[in-house]
Amino acid sequence: MIRFLGFLIAAVLAVSSPAFAAPFTLSANGMADNAMLPKEDGFDKTSTTGTPCGGKNIAPGFAWTNPPAGTQSYALMMFDPDGRGGLGVSHWVLYNLPATVASLSTADVAANKYTVGRGTGDLVAYRGPCPPPGDAPHHYVLTIYATDLPATLPAGLDRDGLLKAITGHVKGATTTIMRYQTP
Repeated sequence: MIRFLGFLIAAVLAVSSPAFAAPFTLSANGMADNAMLPKEDGFDKTSTTGTPCGGKNIAPGFAWTNPPAGTQSYALMMFDPDGRGGLGVSHWVLYNLPATVASLSTADVAANKYTVGRGTGDLVAYRGPCPPPGDAPHHYVLTIYATDLPATLPAGLDRDGLLKAITGHVKGATTTIMRYQTP
């Protein structure tokens, strides 16, 4: 019996140790991973192919939990690996979010509250999904990086520039995938 109690206490201590800390997670409006984005989240302009995208360019809100210890700032990116014939489209580059921030509302995104980098086509703003009509739903990979850098990176970075700037400083990253199909 004493052996069993000793084993039980050791098991409880192991589960509550930092090695079993809750994972760093990200969600878009609490939607399940791989969920379809609502129509209004689509781009509000006409695509480069001349087709209306059908949306209102409203970014979903995002929230994250359990950042890694030592996090000083966050960077977010939204990338469509299906776009441009598989070359991908960078829809959003956002960085210099202080570690005290744990969510972004739709209003925060619309107000460009933090440093907005350059996406594909040098667009400096959130650009909603806009796959070509008739395409299967595209996947929109939203990744948040927790870094040990202060929220002071220079303006104007694109996806590659941001990745270069945070290389060696990422404490953790987590991803959620959303899907969208042009109506």
